[in-house]
Amino acid sequence: MHILRLNTILFLAGSLFWYLAAGLLLYILVAPVKVTSGKIESVRRPVLQNEKQKTEIPALAEFATIWHTPLQRPIFDPPPPPPPVEIKPDPPKLKAKLMATAIERGEPTAMFKIPSGKFVTLKSGDSFENDPGIARITKIEGKQVTLKFDGFEEQITISIGK
Repeated sequence: MHILRLNTILFLAGSLFWYLAAGLLLYILVAPVKVTSGKIESVRRPVLQNEKQKTEIPALAEFATIWHTPLQRPIFDPPPPPPPVEIKPDPPKLKAKLMATAIERGEPTAMFKIPSGKFVTLKSGDSFENDPGIARITKIEGKQVTLKFDGFEEQITISIGK
């Protein structure tokens, strides 16, 4: 019973608001408008010095810094530029030629033809003149020899021919 009574009250209140809104709209549309032409005289008073200073417009040059400011900035910083490409110097030219490798008394050895035209037999850790500079043998494995020359490491194999 209470729900039926509540629904009735809400229906009557809603209907009343709709009728009031419709009546207000009709009154606005149909009611005559009265216009009175009453002149209001302006009151003149002296302008104070403070008011003059407040109304002055700043010079145009003051806005120049704002015009050149980028207002649309990215949310994130752009990625950093890639690092410059590192240019490695060319390794020095090795003038000696590996002629042969062998195992002598259980230790590997290598035979080189050095720039002076001589043939020398060297073991790991030995060095020879390369014109200019000195080359040092670091490792001998099968037909391959690893040399250290002017800070560079180079692997050479047996050269057949000239």
